[in-house]
Amino acid sequence: MKKAIRFFINLLLEKDIVRFSTIENSFFLYKKLDKKIKIDKNIINLNYKKESPYSNDKTTIVSIANNDNLYLWFIKGDYYNYIPEAYILYRKLLLDYTDIIFIIKGEIDKVIVIKDSILVSSFSKSKISRNDIILLQDEFNLNKIVEIKEAEYQQYIKDAIEYLKFSDLLYILNIKFDFKDSAIKAVQFLALPVFISSIVITIAVASYYFYIEKEKDRLYSLYKKDQKLNYKIKTKIENNQEKDIIYQNLSKEFRYIDKSIALFEILKKTDDMNMSLNYIKIYENHVNYTIKAKNDNIIPIYVKELFKSNLFEDIKNTNSRKIKDYIEVTMSGKLKEI
Repeated sequence: MKKAIRFFINLLLEKDIVRFSTIENSFFLYKKLDKKIKIDKNIINLNYKKESPYSNDKTTIVSIANNDNLYLWFIKGDYYNYIPEAYILYRKLLLDYTDIIFIIKGEIDKVIVIKDSILVSSFSKSKISRNDIILLQDEFNLNKIVEIKEAEYQQYIKDAIEYLKFSDLLYILNIKFDFKDSAIKAVQFLALPVFISSIVITIAVASYYFYIEKEKDRLYSLYKKDQKLNYKIKTKIENNQEKDIIYQNLSKEFRYIDKSIALFEILKKTDDMNMSLNYIKIYENHVNYTIKAKNDNIIPIYVKELFKSNLFEDIKNTNSRKIKDYIEVTMSGKLKEI
């Protein structure tokens, strides 16, 4: 699971789908909710944008909810998906501490405060004084203090990425929708065709997909170097049913545009146009899904925007039906061949 998280985050960063937001370039706010509620981007902006310390209207708010705890980061600039540095550290620190004042000493000092396993404070300061630490201890009634130097911290933050959870990524990517099929309780990552019953499964498949791609390249390299070695590899694959299935199907899978990139393009365009995704199925180069919209007048514009991504050979509306106060639209498309 750790490898899947690392692969997937590296993919998101490489494709510029997400960026890191450092502690010193963001303003953190913790809120205790009265009860666990469904959070979306519009609710966050409506209720909390006024609490931004930045006067500019262009402020990105990253929100992550854990039970009745809501974590908010205000980041100045145009809207984007950010992974907050403070939350990455928080996930790793939770492995060892429930209460801690964690300080990174550098040109600018960074501070993380965890109380009762909750991230209650995060900020930066040019130099943290002993008096500052005493005030933090008094405010949060904490005794445990851990300091780390900037040189050690670089490796620490790299390792910490692996401890993010898939549920955290859902909030960071602003993915909020329900799938019709919620019965799948276990996933064989490379069983094809892939039926996606939740976005968590989608993330896992996308991450593991790239891992297997690297393994495939490695096996082909060995194949070319030595015929005898290739025979051993081939025999080993044939003796392992799961690996054999992977091997046989990858040749088809790699012919087309990366499914995870195509999926995120669909998600992004759907969200940008204030629609929601109900169900999606991706297999080989085919994608079928349904979306909810206020009316179907926006669908031609939506299709045109998807074509601009240059990822799809075909994308069209195959069916529309009126349900109460919204329209359910069935979409069908084909990914481009590489």
